Amino acid sequence: MPDTPAPLHHVFVDFENIHHVDVSVIGAKSVNFTILLGANQTRLDVGLVEKLMAHASSVQLIRLASSGKNALDLALAYYLGRIVSTHPAAFIHIISKDTGFDPLVEHLRSRHIQARRHEGFDTLPFFVPPKASTLAPKAPKTPKAGTAVPEDPLIRALAHLRKFATTRPKRKRTLVSQLRTLLGKDATEADAVSLVERLQQGGHVTIGEKDVVAYHD
Repeated sequence: MPDTPAPLHHVFVDFENIHHVDVSVIGAKSVNFTILLGANQTRLDVGLVEKLMAHASSVQLIRLASSGKNALDLALAYYLGRIVSTHPAAFIHIISKDTGFDPLVEHLRSRHIQARRHEGFDTLPFFVPPKASTLAPKAPKTPKAGTAVPEDPLIRALAHLRKFATTRPKRKRTLVSQLRTLLGKDATEADAVSLVERLQQGGHVTIGEKDVVAYHD
């Protein structure tokens, strides 16, 4: 029998920092989750536990035995390193608002490991936004006459790149130029560069050696 392909994405959740896991992403295809809890975190939401049990083969729950400064950060780096050593081509995602992970992410990138830190689950490349009907009702806002709600440039960029998937730019410089044109005549190069960075942070693209662009959706 052929070997089971290794998961494409590995997500490490700093539960001590985030205190929440979006259960909608658990069970996503080709994704493994490692959720790390501090020694003093002894309770989990029942809904989360049920979701974890339903997808036990793709989830690892780790609770530290003792607490200490940066204890969880170091444990996360250890488990991340094990994945990198066995699956160097995998995409690494760290869910944490702790910017202390950024040097680790930058080091991984310098070693040509595709890594990102996310401050929430909604920027994961495989995150699917909930349908409008499942969202909590909000008080309607009445826009001023003659005005339109601006579209997020990231959504526009993703739609454009997916529409022209066969002719997407192969170099960062060309991508920046194309996105600047997409943003409109008032857009600056800095605006386009910022948009490329958002694409990278979301795991939609990676910039490799000689600024070669790789697309992931």
